[in-house]
Amino acid sequence: MNVRAALKFSVVALLAALVPRGTVSASTSQVAGLKPAPQPVARPKLGSAARAFPDSRARILVFTDQLPGQMSEAQWKFAATHYVGTQKEATSWTRRMRTLNPAFLVLHYQLAVGNGPAPFRVGETWTNDFPMVTKHEGWFMHDAQGHRLHQKDWDWYVMDIRFRNGKPINAYPAYWVQSALDRMIINEDDGCFADSYTQDILMGQLQPASPLFSQADLNARDWLPNLNQFGAYCAAAFHRQPERFYYLPNLGGLVTSWDHVTNLLVGDGGMNEGFCASGPGNYFSDADWKLAMSRLLLLASHGKIILCQTGVDPANADYRWFLIGAFLLTKGPHSYLNMIHHSSLEWYPEYTLDLGRYKQAPQPDIQQYWDAAWGVYRRDYDRGIVLVNPSALPVSIPKLGASMTLISAEGGGAVPEGGRQPGSLSSHVVTSVTVPAHSARVLLSLAPNHSRSRSGRR
Repeated sequence: MNVRAALKFSVVALLAALVPRGTVSASTSQVAGLKPAPQPVARPKLGSAARAFPDSRARILVFTDQLPGQMSEAQWKFAATHYVGTQKEATSWTRRMRTLNPAFLVLHYQLAVGNGPAPFRVGETWTNDFPMVTKHEGWFMHDAQGHRLHQKDWDWYVMDIRFRNGKPINAYPAYWVQSALDRMIINEDDGCFADSYTQDILMGQLQPASPLFSQADLNARDWLPNLNQFGAYCAAAFHRQPERFYYLPNLGGLVTSWDHVTNLLVGDGGMNEGFCASGPGNYFSDADWKLAMSRLLLLASHGKIILCQTGVDPANADYRWFLIGAFLLTKGPHSYLNMIHHSSLEWYPEYTLDLGRYKQAPQPDIQQYWDAAWGVYRRDYDRGIVLVNPSALPVSIPKLGASMTLISAEGGGAVPEGGRQPGSLSSHVVTSVTVPAHSARVLLSLAPNHSRSRSGRR
């Protein structure tokens, strides 16, 4: 059965009920089966058929979380020229942004394997489909006593996305796909960020407790293979559409060492939430950090879209450099960074670093970047190098072998109402460098005619 036809009548009825009267667009009318309104222009092109994620090999590009609905004119222009894209926006917001930047990407937000009362965007409205979904008890996962499995921290229920003989055992996967397609068309989105996809959000976090989501061996045997089938099912359905919508699941922290089953390559890429560390002073173990970096490099080596998102302390310069360094270490042709403190409308001067392109394509093992002589991870770019020290002790490199320019950053954070880019970079010439614990340093090669009068040590 064509996935667009699966559960068509229930989804159409749902969407017709969710969209407020008087705000139905032409595309909504088509999806909901209403009498179509006159169309002065064709429906906008969406998905990868219309907008590609830009090449990130020579730049640090930012894909930010949901941008504010209300911004000054200067902030609108800033967002249009400084970010690659965002998610969870109203249709009118997306249309306005694309008058400033037609290439601006917008993603729909939808839980991947859960459903509950949390709202999501449909057109101009925050709404929810749980009142309809909850009527289908066979769509939910249950414990041995028949109780639904509740993700208590985020208030949603685990849905039954299992497969048998290559097909879903119930109608929920078809409903998930059809509802996501309809919402992306209404919202004029390019794809879907499928949040809470991996076992990170499930293991030991459900009520009532279930062996399937508390015992690693059972989860690896009985859940994760089904998750892989479900992800492939969703991605294939998205890619069959004329728009070829992006399917980008939340891949979690990438630090679960026992999970060798989840297919991280299942979609067009995905998000690494909690990129590089859990926060200042809350670092991964050496083994976990290397595991996460290697998994990112695996995605990068396949050209996947990687959304690296993490919290940041603007006052902690060394931690900021740690995030920047790890990003440069793992960057691929479609890698994007987002450091958040209080708001998605933030900017950090490190984003403007100009290292040129990396000299070697991503290698799917972080150890390929280990420089034993210097005791740090190193990656070479056309105009310089990045040195990353994930250990708990500083590393001093007494001789770089040449004079280089060490980059420092000042300021950064919230974008002011006037739209000025916050923060700036500065530099000085060094012949040696110390990379602090849990940090990184970026060094640029000197131009042939650069004066040596500013040389120093750090």
